[in-house]
Amino acid sequence: MIFVFTSFEYSNKATFFAILMDLLAYGFAIAGIVFLVLIGKIGLLSLLFAILSFALAIFFYFFLGRKVGASIAKKDFKKKIHTDPIVAYNYVNNGRASYSEIAAINPAFAEQYEVNQFGKLTRRKK
Repeated sequence: MIFVFTSFEYSNKATFFAILMDLLAYGFAIAGIVFLVLIGKIGLLSLLFAILSFALAIFFYFFLGRKVGASIAKKDFKKKIHTDPIVAYNYVNNGRASYSEIAAINPAFAEQYEVNQFGKLTRRKK
């Protein structure tokens, strides 16, 4: 079985939330399939539950997992880029911003890391 999940690079909190929502969505999708199989035994009520389960699966996967997860990631990233030197290091090292930009907004990052003569980020020697 292939499991596709949503992840956010700089926010573990948002990734955990999105994976939880994705798992719930997969559960609802499986429940919808079970209700479709049970149409012969239960009747049209089973079809109603199957449609409801599929609708909930779509809601949990696309809206909660992706949209709300992205909102959580954005807020979490804005906080972490100003306070967490490791997130700032990864952000600069991945080429998303320059050292001077991030060093100006994150003093802990500027204290711990510097750009060496080859243009690479290195830990400052104390």
